[in-house]
Amino acid sequence: MSFIWTRDLRLAAAVRSAVHFQANQAGLDEATCDGLAKASEEVCRQTLSQLRKLKGPRCYPGHFLDRIEISILHQGQVAPAVGLDAFAAPQASAGGSSGLNGTQLLERVDRVTFHAQNGVARTTLVKFLHANR
Repeated sequence: MSFIWTRDLRLAAAVRSAVHFQANQAGLDEATCDGLAKASEEVCRQTLSQLRKLKGPRCYPGHFLDRIEISILHQGQVAPAVGLDAFAAPQASAGGSSGLNGTQLLERVDRVTFHAQNGVARTTLVKFLHANR
C-alpha cells in the first residue's frame, strides 16, 4: 500500500488511518496503534509543511514479521522529512494540529532512520512487534 498526495495537509489523516489499521492487524494494542498512527501523521504533516514544490511526499506503510515500518519519501530537499535534530528536541513542536513535541513522537516509535539518495530523502519510523527487540 502506498500514498502519494498533494500539499493538502488534511490528507495526512488518511496515512494515520492506514497505519492504525496495519498496526491493529499486526496485533499491537490499541494505545500503541494510536501512538504509531499519530506519529506517522505528524511526520507527514511536517514533511508537507517543509516542501516548496506542489507535489507531495509518498508514504509506504510496511508490515514485516518483526516490525512495522512507515517510510515517508520526498524529492528536492535532501534532508530528513522531520529534521532529526528538531524531532528529538523536547521543546520542538511537530508543527501539526496535535501539538506533539519531538520527545512525544519518539515515545511512539522504536527507531527513526533517514537516508538520502539521488535527490530522494526517506524518513522511516519503525515499531517492533515484540517487546524483546
